[in-house]
Amino acid sequence: ALGSTGFAQKKGAAQPKFSNADCLACHSDPSMTKDENGKQVSLAVDEKKYGASIHGQMFQCVDCHTDIKDVPHSTTPAKPACAQCHADQQKQYESGFHAKALKAGVGQAARCIDCHGGPHEILPASDPASRVSHVNIPNTCGTCHGKTAVMQNTGISTAPFNSYQDSVHGKEVAKGSEKAAVCTDCHGAHEILATSDPKSSIAKANVPATCAKCHESEKTEFMQSIHGKAITAGNNHAPVCTDC
Repeated sequence: ALGSTGFAQKKGAAQPKFSNADCLACHSDPSMTKDENGKQVSLAVDEKKYGASIHGQMFQCVDCHTDIKDVPHSTTPAKPACAQCHADQQKQYESGFHAKALKAGVGQAARCIDCHGGPHEILPASDPASRVSHVNIPNTCGTCHGKTAVMQNTGISTAPFNSYQDSVHGKEVAKGSEKAAVCTDCHGAHEILATSDPKSSIAKANVPATCAKCHESEKTEFMQSIHGKAITAGNNHAPVCTDC
C-alpha cells in the first residue's frame, strides 16, 4: 500500500494517519462516484464546504473513517455511523416516529442527513445557513411535509405544514423571527413522537406545557381555569390550547 508520501509501506510497518490531502487527492474530483444498488452515488467532497463545516473544523477525515488502512483503498471503507459521536441523539431518534416509519418500510422517512445535510457539509445550528438554524427549520421539514408527492403514500397529510405556514408562528418566522415557534419547538427534534403517544410533546395532556415554553403566563391562567383543572384531573375531553 502507498503511504502519504507516495512510497509503498512495508508489511507490518506502523500505520500512518492519512492526512486530508491524501483523501482529497481523489475525493475532491466531482465526478467520483460508485454504484450502489444500481444508482450512482457521489463520493466527492467539496474541500471548501468541508472546511467550513462543523466536522471539518474539528476532525480529520480518518477521525470518522477509522478503518482506512491504505490509500487508494484495497477494501471498501465502512460508512461511519452518526452514533459513534452522537449516541444520545441516535437513541432518541430510534424511539421516534421517523425511525419507526423506516422500519415499517416507509423509505422516504427522514434520516440524519435529510435534516442536517451531508456529513461533509453540516453546519452548526447557530449558523444562519444551517439547515437546522431556527429560521430554516420550516423549510427543512417542508422538503417532505410540505410536498404532496413525497407524503401521498405515507398516510400523512401536508395540511399541518401548510396551516403552519399561514399561522402567526409561520408568518413571523418567515419574517426572520428567532422567537416564534418552529416545528421542532412543538414536536421535538430527534425524538419526534406521534400524537397518540402519551409521552409526545403534542399529546393532548402535554399541549399546555409545550405551549408554555413560550406562553408561560397564559399556561398559568389556563391551568387555573375549569378546563385546565379538568385536564389535570385526567379528563381528556376538556379543551387545551390547540382546541381553541
